[in-house]
Amino acid sequence: MARSLKDTLLSAGLAFLLSIAGYPAQADKSLTLGIQILPPTLGNPHQNVSLPGTLPLQAIFDTLTRIGADGSPGPALATAWEMEDQNKWVLSLRRHVVFSNGEPFDAEAVSAAFKYLLSDEGKSETIGTHLSRIGVIGAEPRDSHTIAITTAKPNAILPIHLDFVRIPAPRHFAILGPKAFALDPIGSGPFTVRDWKNGRIHLTANTSAWRPPALDEITLVQLDDPAARVQGLLSGSLDVAFNVAAEDKFSVEAAGGRIVTYANPSVAYIQFITAKESPLADVRVRRALNYAVNRDLLLTVMFDDAIPPSSQVAHPLAFGFNPALEPHPHDPERAKALLVEAGYADGFDIVMVAASAGASDDQAHQQIAADLALIGVNMEIRRTTFGKYLEYMYQTGWPDPVVAFSMVTSGFDPMHGYRTRSCKWSPVYYCDQAIMPLIDAAESAADPEVRRQLVGEVLAYERDNPPGLFKWQSPAFDALAARVTSYAVEADVLSFHTLDVAN
Repeated sequence: MARSLKDTLLSAGLAFLLSIAGYPAQADKSLTLGIQILPPTLGNPHQNVSLPGTLPLQAIFDTLTRIGADGSPGPALATAWEMEDQNKWVLSLRRHVVFSNGEPFDAEAVSAAFKYLLSDEGKSETIGTHLSRIGVIGAEPRDSHTIAITTAKPNAILPIHLDFVRIPAPRHFAILGPKAFALDPIGSGPFTVRDWKNGRIHLTANTSAWRPPALDEITLVQLDDPAARVQGLLSGSLDVAFNVAAEDKFSVEAAGGRIVTYANPSVAYIQFITAKESPLADVRVRRALNYAVNRDLLLTVMFDDAIPPSSQVAHPLAFGFNPALEPHPHDPERAKALLVEAGYADGFDIVMVAASAGASDDQAHQQIAADLALIGVNMEIRRTTFGKYLEYMYQTGWPDPVVAFSMVTSGFDPMHGYRTRSCKWSPVYYCDQAIMPLIDAAESAADPEVRRQLVGEVLAYERDNPPGLFKWQSPAFDALAARVTSYAVEADVLSFHTLDVAN
């Protein structure tokens, strides 16, 4: 009998775990962490903005600012900042910091990083693209530990965006160039890379770090299948199984471990395509589909009520999140009435594309499709590769008959999502001219509180004129062995320097 893909992946994962179990015994102060993917760009500090792709980078590099538990920017490599004028922020930098190769951290190091990111080559990097979009045009040292960042337009919340900017050792980066540096990354973080190969990264403590780690060594192992990560934890091959399912709680706790639950700073939803002729171009239809889905039941069954349904395309820590907005209630009768009003009493068919994802995403989409079917809307789910998904989004546009696709927006600035979800994006898929002046006003506001109010108004408009089907903030469940202590993920960052193991 042919084996299923899941069985094949699980067997491959278990074989890998058996292989790493054969390595020599590690130091007492060490642990092994299993994650679903290692960054394909290796140690490039200027790629990846969210977990799990940023996980190794968080151990190696430091960012300029650090988002705190309340969503506001706090000190990291920058210790203080002020808006000197509408187009300039001045940052004070942390003193007595060195990179793991001995190079000093100073304003010249920050300037070098920005000069690369704002160059033609650097603008092709994820972080370089982001800096260009928010209007950053330069970064010049004022003295050894003060730097001025200039923007082409007012940006009242620039320090929030500096949470993405990782600073590499400047001379090492200049000598090697971006590609070679990714193979030999040097930062000021709590760990350095000893070796990176065969789906495995071995990190050792950076004894010169300004945040010295409690551990001597950490090994990151790529295991695509979540069942393999759980099995690795239960067998003792792993100390941490990153991003497992909520239902794994019972087996993990039975083995003496525990599950840590938290919400990622990202919001999942199904984006509607209104640039094509389809029923979704009618706002009454888009509202109807939101009323049709029983999110509360779905979240109870799938995620043990770890997170609530979304009322907006923003999470509670995002700047401008509007707490006055309520999620669309489950009201299938109201949904049917809206379809009748819009002229679709007999329902209609739609095609939605989802990139390859975990079992929980597939389960959620299937249940959403089942709820929509009850009001006469038949949603066909077509899966594609992540590469093809990006091609549709950034190059070719969405092919017929696709009129919806799964989407996640990340970060602490909700306006970042409008880089693609607006009339300005090409190839355009969603355009609501009525909201464009409000978007422009919010993004150009020089006063933080004015911007906060305007962002809230943008989100309120979208609550009533939904661009898609609201889902929820992305939950995360990490499984830990009993020996793991001081494990904390805050605002999408794992605290590597405090991570420890019990004696």
